Amino acid sequence: MELDLPPVIFDIGGVLTAAEGGVTPLSGLLGIPRERFAEPYWRHRAEYDRGRPAVDYWRKVAADLGVTWPDEEITRIDEFDARRWSELAPGRLELIHSVQSAGVPTALLSNAPASMARVARESRWSAGFTHRFFSCDLGTIKPEPEIYAEVEKTFGTHDLIFFDDRPPNVAAARNRGWQAHIWTGIPAARAVLGL
Repeated sequence: MELDLPPVIFDIGGVLTAAEGGVTPLSGLLGIPRERFAEPYWRHRAEYDRGRPAVDYWRKVAADLGVTWPDEEITRIDEFDARRWSELAPGRLELIHSVQSAGVPTALLSNAPASMARVARESRWSAGFTHRFFSCDLGTIKPEPEIYAEVEKTFGTHDLIFFDDRPPNVAAARNRGWQAHIWTGIPAARAVLGL
C-alpha cells in the first residue's frame, strides 16, 4: 500500500526505544541506586550529545558520584549504555517497516553521542532509513533550531512528520512548520500516519 505522506522523522530514545534507555540497567550494573545515578547521568548529557568525547562525559559522571572508573571500565560502561539506547521497543520494527514499505521516506533525528550513533547505524533496524541525523555529528541538539534546519536542508522542505517524546523538541519542530507529535504509542502514531 502506497501512502501519500511527507517524510516521517523518528526520534530514537523514548520513541523507538524505551524512554529509560540504559539508566536503570546501567545503575544496576554499577551497583549505584538509580536515583543517585540518574542525576549526574543527565546533568552532563547535553555536551556529550553534542559530540564531546565519551571519556570526558563519564569522568564527570564518576566525579559527581564520588567514584573513579579506569579507561577500560569507561569503555565498557559507554558500550553498554549505547547498546541499551539502541534496542528497539516492542512493535517499533513493524511500525518502521509499515511506513517504509508504503514508499514514504523516513529518517532518524536523535540527540545521541558518537557511541550510540555508531550502534544505531550498525543496527539492522536502521538500514532502511533514508537519512540518520545525530546530534554528535552536527554539534547541535534538539530543541536548538540548527538541528532542525539540517533536516530541512537535506529534505528540501518544512513539510515533515515528526515523532518525539519530549515536548520542547516537538514545540521547536512545530514552530518551523513541521507536523510534530508527542509520542504516545504505536496506535496514535498509526492513526497520524493513516496506517
